[in-house]
Amino acid sequence: MKKKLFWALIILLIQLETLAQNVFLDTQSPSKEPLHEMRAVWLATIGGIDWPHSYSRSLYSELKQKQELCDILDNLSAAGINTVLMQTRIRATTIFPSTMEPWDGCLSGIPTQSPGYDALAFAIDECHKRGMKFHAWVVAIPVGKWDGAGCKALRKSAPSVLKRIGNEGFMNPEADGTASYLARFCKDVAARYDVDGIHLDYIRYPEAWKKIKSHDKGRECITRIVRAIRDAVKEVKPWVMLSCSPIGKYADTKRQWSNGWNARDVVCQDAAQWLEDGLMDALFPMMYFRGDNFYPFLIDWKERSANKIVTPGLGIYFLDEHEKNWALGDITQEMHVLRQFGMGNCMFRSKFFTDNTKGLYDYTKTVYSRTPSLQPAMTWYAKERPAVPRGVAVTNQRDGTWMLSWQADTTSASCEGYGGSKLLYNVYGSDTAPVDTKVTDNLLMAAYEGTSIVVPQGRTVRHFAVTATDRYGNESEPCQSFAGDAIGSEGAKPNVPGKTLEDDGRYVWLDECDVTLGQLLEIHSLVGTVVTFCFVREQYGRLFIDAQGMAAGHYVVYLINRKGHRHRLGTFSRAVC
Repeated sequence: MKKKLFWALIILLIQLETLAQNVFLDTQSPSKEPLHEMRAVWLATIGGIDWPHSYSRSLYSELKQKQELCDILDNLSAAGINTVLMQTRIRATTIFPSTMEPWDGCLSGIPTQSPGYDALAFAIDECHKRGMKFHAWVVAIPVGKWDGAGCKALRKSAPSVLKRIGNEGFMNPEADGTASYLARFCKDVAARYDVDGIHLDYIRYPEAWKKIKSHDKGRECITRIVRAIRDAVKEVKPWVMLSCSPIGKYADTKRQWSNGWNARDVVCQDAAQWLEDGLMDALFPMMYFRGDNFYPFLIDWKERSANKIVTPGLGIYFLDEHEKNWALGDITQEMHVLRQFGMGNCMFRSKFFTDNTKGLYDYTKTVYSRTPSLQPAMTWYAKERPAVPRGVAVTNQRDGTWMLSWQADTTSASCEGYGGSKLLYNVYGSDTAPVDTKVTDNLLMAAYEGTSIVVPQGRTVRHFAVTATDRYGNESEPCQSFAGDAIGSEGAKPNVPGKTLEDDGRYVWLDECDVTLGQLLEIHSLVGTVVTFCFVREQYGRLFIDAQGMAAGHYVVYLINRKGHRHRLGTFSRAVC
């Protein structure tokens, strides 16, 4: 009863402020940016409405088309977007070479004709270079005009799964072969490409379906398709996030009527139950509404999220003067409320965002998403954290930049089965040490694929930390390194002989350590690589380091004072047993 009253009060406040035409939160004073937040965008390829805007028919035009996409991705990344949902299956046509379906005409301008390159592979690589996740957007049920390229190909290869309605073709949800066909298609994409997600669009009965005899049976048919796709994708890559874009209103609620258009009871799209049953990892409901048509149903989705990811899609195209000419505040208000509920947002569509319609792009980049963010982890599949990266080193480059490098540790069980134990890395930096990796402002780069990176010195960042992230999104503890006393660009600093510290095989004793300067220690190898960090400990009136388990080798110990400066304490050695 208290929970219902709480939500009733929340929705009442939102509705009152909306009616008063006030902004729920001051759009010039953004809500606190969370470290983990889904910030997504739909990038449509059908007809080239978002991309491409030119055809690839020669090497020159191919390069031009690729550059168009790179420019879009640069803009998305600069505005904090961390997930791109890119249309991959369009209308039983594709943007990649497939044995099941023909090329779409958006790339070459001629249906069934190759553009001369694999656009899906290219887009995935370019997203990953920028630390963004790539989800392959698969349009499930519509297959285009009956005489269109995709539908004609299906009429030859799988005629039993098709249904004609007027001049349009559709995959028949009630046909036995529809689930296996779509599952095979999605499995092929997941197996061949390094996608981070499979995103199902239009996984429901079409509006043109005259009458569904039984909505219970209809929901069973659509759910059967979803289950088959889930099983097929997770069989090859369990870390690939499976999501869909349901109708923006799940069902009628006690708070608000859906005006006869909802996911569960009209088009048999039981999306909330898919979350509950583990058939979906995430939902991106198409909540292209405002006011009373948005907030009551937003709360309904939140209540039904089953501790999984629900990220509402925002109809930013309605900002356009040729659409509904919404005010910027209509969207920014929704963005702030979504952040308050920890849900993130997904923009529909990319072009309206990067075109800066009504100033939305500028607002997002400079006010709302000023720092990067990490995609939420799929902890319902795996919770074990990866091993900590090792040997983070910082080099002061001649051009005034920092060069960070580190070593991967792929020994953790959460990395097994990746066909290469692929880990991603998050780089943090601050002007104080140790770097707090729980502070959003310290995140410099997310989901980075390499083990070295150049960081400009424009910010007051002198200290760095690196964490590893597995494909489920689980993050390791940080490996710290300080740039305040970084090695020079000529190579590692030579280690001048100094005091030899007493080592009893278990503890390294620091009798002359002045702990008033600080208690954080940094241990280096003789070539200047940071091996580990630890704190000064005290026992029987003596100061020491617990060095149990350290590998054989020679080490240099530095004390880090409160200003981040190093003070060399001495050296110790561990012999091979």
